[in-house]
Amino acid sequence: MKLIHFRPLAAALAALSLLSCEDPELVRKHGEQKAELAKLHGEFAMLEERLKTMPEDQTLKLKDARLKQEELEAELKALDSEVASLEVEKKKLEEEYQAYQRRYVVP
Repeated sequence: MKLIHFRPLAAALAALSLLSCEDPELVRKHGEQKAELAKLHGEFAMLEERLKTMPEDQTLKLKDARLKQEELEAELKALDSEVASLEVEKKKLEEEYQAYQRRYVVP
């Protein structure tokens, strides 16, 4: 029973495969598609190689460096203002010392 159903199906498939293989247009298209697939596989392999040789993503390091730069700039600004206030204090102390020296003669 199973052979009866299998034989017509096999015969139909064989006929279709023979018809499609004999059509020159289909054979030409099949060859073109094979060539295109081979070309695309080659391009894909080249792109994969390129990706392997690319340097790692530096955006996180860049972001960290920018944050550190901002911190250092803020620290520099704070130190500059501290230096300015210390210079003012130094000038005031020098003036006080000169006034002291005028008042009390140091031998």
